Amino acid sequence: MKEQDIYMPISGLRSHPEGIEALFSWMTDNWEELARRLPAGLSMLGSMVSICTSSFASTEGLERVQKFFSDKSTKGFDSSLAQSCDAIRAKSAWIARDRQDIKDWVGSYTVKNIKNEL
Repeated sequence: MKEQDIYMPISGLRSHPEGIEALFSWMTDNWEELARRLPAGLSMLGSMVSICTSSFASTEGLERVQKFFSDKSTKGFDSSLAQSCDAIRAKSAWIARDRQDIKDWVGSYTVKNIKNEL
């Protein structure tokens, strides 16, 4: 597999809570190697940072991302990191604002038997 294809196998992990955690852990555990292999100037590192961080949806997730990058140079992917942090803030705010409405809607939903509909 070519280095530019690294996105393909990991992108699918962003849609599940365990996958989101696994991506962030993998990125943090392998940061030095990722930074070496994916030049920030070619946007590859920024894309990787976005894939591995933007799926968090809580202030705790945001704090973890910010803490990890607090002592690292973000030159070359600073805008990708900022966009990821903005996405996390937006999701966190949406959850805080609409959690009860969604819970109420899900609780009121009843599954219809398709055979009875026919």
